[in-house]
Amino acid sequence: MAAAMAEAQKGDAPTEAREEPRYTVRKREDTRWWEVLDPAGELVCLTVYRRGGREVVRRLSP
Repeated sequence: MAAAMAEAQKGDAPTEAREEPRYTVRKREDTRWWEVLDPAGELVCLTVYRRGGREVVRRLSP
């Protein structure tokens, strides 16, 4: 009985997963430029390469 109760409690335990605001990297249409947008949708920067955009996001993330 105690083992079943422990298993039931294990599944119901709240997890503390806080959602961090995320920057996004998106390709501009009909150009070679990639834009980095903040969580509010504001433009942070433009890069020529997607890899550069990802690096900007990595450096801005906590």
